[in-house]
Amino acid sequence: MLYGIEPVAQALRSRRRSLQRLHMKAGKAGPRLREIVQLARTAGVEIVESNTHELGQLAHTRHHQGVVLECGELPVLSLDDFLDTVDPLPSPSLIVALDQVEDPQNLGSITRSAAFLGAHGLLVLRAHSAPLSAAASKASAGALEFFPVVEVSNLSTALQRLQKEDFFVVGAGLEEAVDYRQLAPPLRCVLVLGAEGSGLRQLTRKRCDQLVMIPRGEHASPATESLNVGVAAGILLAHLRGS
Repeated sequence: MLYGIEPVAQALRSRRRSLQRLHMKAGKAGPRLREIVQLARTAGVEIVESNTHELGQLAHTRHHQGVVLECGELPVLSLDDFLDTVDPLPSPSLIVALDQVEDPQNLGSITRSAAFLGAHGLLVLRAHSAPLSAAASKASAGALEFFPVVEVSNLSTALQRLQKEDFFVVGAGLEEAVDYRQLAPPLRCVLVLGAEGSGLRQLTRKRCDQLVMIPRGEHASPATESLNVGVAAGILLAHLRGS
């Protein structure tokens, strides 16, 4: 069950999922909901009117914004499929890789930033990774519905493969890291982000060509040790895309 105006609208536009049934809040619909109804009709999706309580039960949340879409799982790409699909990769190219980021809110936030800032794909682990769930799609403001997602079983192997494709691997870390502003944006770049708290795993760190950090502000509170991984992703992506 996908819920929320942006995720449902993007799912109906991209049609990457199998689309089954659209549940709409009964009564007069605003312009965004009317747009969703039109998208559903164009896609041949059955539309059912439901009350707020029924929508909440379907979505398992009150934050459904009056719309719930019954649909299939979000399809993912293998690394080979991704490289074949976008071959030749544009230059410059930017990919985001997540090393055991398990919070769906962070996954969604990072995907939204990656899509907005012009990255070309998101690489996630098959295990020990946040599911590509309705909550993650909602947190991404629907970006997860159209942004290319690559799923791999071994991040270290995937990074080595990308290095053979002339990608420079940049890891976000603290130890042995340089101020990110000192790094000139590589032409082909993979930005690797680790889980909150634990950061990048040791082998992942070894696979990185360069580790970077975001320095604390001059007047930063000592109680604030680090940034949320989603916020850090936005700062680093904006720099690495060359802006």
